[in-house]
Amino acid sequence: MTEQEQKKLIRRKVLGWGLACERIDPRLGLGRDLRLTPGATGRDLARVEGLDNLAQSLEVALTTLKGDDVFNTAFGFDGLNALVEETNPVMVRERVRVAIIQVLRREPRIRRIVDVKLDDGRLDAAPSQAVAVEPGASPELHRELSVRVVCEVVSGDQVAVDLGKVTQDV
Repeated sequence: MTEQEQKKLIRRKVLGWGLACERIDPRLGLGRDLRLTPGATGRDLARVEGLDNLAQSLEVALTTLKGDDVFNTAFGFDGLNALVEETNPVMVRERVRVAIIQVLRREPRIRRIVDVKLDDGRLDAAPSQAVAVEPGASPELHRELSVRVVCEVVSGDQVAVDLGKVTQDV
């Protein structure tokens, strides 16, 4: 057995496997469905394993409102409260960041959180693309926040996962 095959086997063992739950519409952060794949006896449920399973689990946790799972009320993301309760954009971002870290800490396959980045695209626009806002006009009504997490997992790998976009209505 090659070293690559051994690493894959270890990842599968410690990071597990699960059913593939793909987004119904890739443009939306919500809504998933099981995927079917051709199998030996017809159609079978598709599976994900290793790092892909961990990434999928994190995406599901961050798109599930904390407490919505009646069988595990501690599961999910509590960032919605930050979006509703805070009026200061800096505090909203920080509370969302803390809520993401709480989700990561509850994940037993993550050994250590290295970095959590939130990007709303405000720093990406060139000055020439800036839009003038008239005094008294309402600010941007809809913003998207991309989440990138870098962590060390129990298999010893350091993983960077783009967790999609968390939508914030201002």
